[in-house]
Amino acid sequence: MGSDAHYPEEKPVRLVEVADFEIDPAVVTNQEFSHFVSSTGYVTTSERALNPCWQPGMPSEYYVAGSLVFHMLSHPVKLTDPGQWWRFVPGAFWKHPEGPDSTLTGRELHPVVHISYIDAQAFAQWAGKALPTEAQWEYAANLAQSDRATAHIWDGEFPYRNEYSQTAPFTVPAHSRSEPPSGLHNMLGNVWEWTCDRFLTPTTQKNSCCAPKNDNPMPVLRVLKGGSHLCADNYCLRYRPAARIGNDENYASSHVGFRCIDAGASRRSALPQSRQSLALCPHLT
Repeated sequence: MGSDAHYPEEKPVRLVEVADFEIDPAVVTNQEFSHFVSSTGYVTTSERALNPCWQPGMPSEYYVAGSLVFHMLSHPVKLTDPGQWWRFVPGAFWKHPEGPDSTLTGRELHPVVHISYIDAQAFAQWAGKALPTEAQWEYAANLAQSDRATAHIWDGEFPYRNEYSQTAPFTVPAHSRSEPPSGLHNMLGNVWEWTCDRFLTPTTQKNSCCAPKNDNPMPVLRVLKGGSHLCADNYCLRYRPAARIGNDENYASSHVGFRCIDAGASRRSALPQSRQSLALCPHLT
């Protein structure tokens, strides 16, 4: 695990033992999350107004229900302040990814986004699954390293020119058009993916390039892996297995989703066949 050649929080390179596990081929889609919500009535964190007593120090406009949405700029800017392209949009959540006037039409098979760690855990528990550990996720992503050439990332000069799309959605379907050699779809790029591990690092991490500053003084940070469609060669080289960032458990945005692993519990028959997991045997590879 890890890398000594990139960002400080990835150090050091180290050996980690991972037992056999099964991981889903793709991240959870809007269609699948919709089925979960219909079955349970679950309300995501982005649909709930923040309580100032629970999260002091946040800007006052953040205490309404909503989420962070990426907005493409029209001109080059200095890439030192992610707040230039991130906006907190009241009414933005998984069903309305860009705000109240947006819909999921045509995006049913795209990754569900605006999902916090809390939300991802709720889905996984309902599905009889779990979120992967960082080591499990990185092991699987190393198997998918050959897929990096086709990773869905920013194509052009970030954050103002994208050859893939000039307007939302910037994501692509969770399953690739063709079967990747690893059998694992879009582990690198497309959306960041939650893991269940706490974000711990011996170094002091600077502000993340992938989200605006979080002023919550005592957040519980969890590890996000894999990069997203906003990774660009001129800006953020985090679409690699070892790359990692830490974010508040309540954090949600338009480029964060998740995939599950088999927790050993019986699967729900209501889940579509696409959710069946891929068995990985680390001790055999």
